[in-house]
Amino acid sequence: MKRIHNITLIISATLVLLLNPAWAADHSGHAGHSQGGDHAGGAAGHKGHDQTAHQPGGKPLAENKVEGYTLNYYLHDLGERKQMMKSMEGMEMHGMSNSPDITNHLMVFVKDAQGKLVSGKIGFVVAGPDGKESKTLTMGMGGGYGADVSLKQAGEYTIKTKAVIDGKTITDEIKYTVK
Repeated sequence: MKRIHNITLIISATLVLLLNPAWAADHSGHAGHSQGGDHAGGAAGHKGHDQTAHQPGGKPLAENKVEGYTLNYYLHDLGERKQMMKSMEGMEMHGMSNSPDITNHLMVFVKDAQGKLVSGKIGFVVAGPDGKESKTLTMGMGGGYGADVSLKQAGEYTIKTKAVIDGKTITDEIKYTVK
């Protein structure tokens, strides 16, 4: 019974993303995001689909090239996160948290060497200035992969990314300072 419930949630979340006008208005560019910029991305079902016009929103953090892939990171505040998750309240999804400690939503977009979005399984490990780590799987949405994170303390954070794409594992690391 639990498996049927989980499948129902996954189908419901997929339908909400596909039917939400902000996401569906321009599928090729994923309109509905607030900020421009060429970046990398990847979500299930988008493998090989060129989405260089995608507008990720959020604050750009870094762009790294790793083993033929380009990873672009963006940080959303809670208001932007709320807008992205509109009409999906109450659903349990990887990377999403109802914790009062959550301060931001971190997203990564991954492109292959040809500049096309790729699909995979992605997770983050966020180490705070105090050295404490939190791990989270991400949820694919809007051409990228995202998870809620807590960046409450001032200081430098280390964000490690692990992505499994077409059976190949790649890792990346960025630094972000909260003032």
